Amino acid sequence: MSHSSGSTHPSTEIHHSNQGHSTGHDHKHTIQQFADAVNGNHLNNLEKYLDNNVEKSVDSQVVYKDLKEARDYYTKEHTNNKTSHWKIIHFNDDDQKGNTIEAKLTYDNKTYYTKYTFSSQGKIQKIDANLENNQNPTTTHQ
Repeated sequence: MSHSSGSTHPSTEIHHSNQGHSTGHDHKHTIQQFADAVNGNHLNNLEKYLDNNVEKSVDSQVVYKDLKEARDYYTKEHTNNKTSHWKIIHFNDDDQKGNTIEAKLTYDNKTYYTKYTFSSQGKIQKIDANLENNQNPTTTHQ
C-alpha cells in the first residue's frame, strides 16, 4: 500500500472555516479541548492549549505561573479528585473582546466564574477564576 505525499493524516488540524475570523468560537473550542485534556489526564498535551507563561489564579491567589507548574497542578488535582471533572456550563457571549472570553464552570461541586485571556497565537495565557459566592454547603455550623 503506497501513500501519496498529499495524503491527510489523522493528526492534521482541521480549521472549520475562514469566514470572518470567528475568534470567539475558536477560543471556546480551545477551552473545551483544554478541559477535555485535563479531565482525561492528558497533561502532556497542555502546550497545545496553554501558553508557556500561562498563569492561573483562583480568587486572586496564583496557583501556577507557567506550563510546568500547570502540569504539576493538574496532576495533583487529578490524583486528589479522580471523580471530579471540569465542566463548562456556559460561555458569556456578551463579553468577548477579541482575546478574552468568560465562562461559568463547575469542578468538585463548586462553581467558578472564569475569564480566559488568549495570546496572539491563540493559546490560553491567563486564567482568572473566582468561586461563586455562597457555595459552602456546610455553613449551618456556627
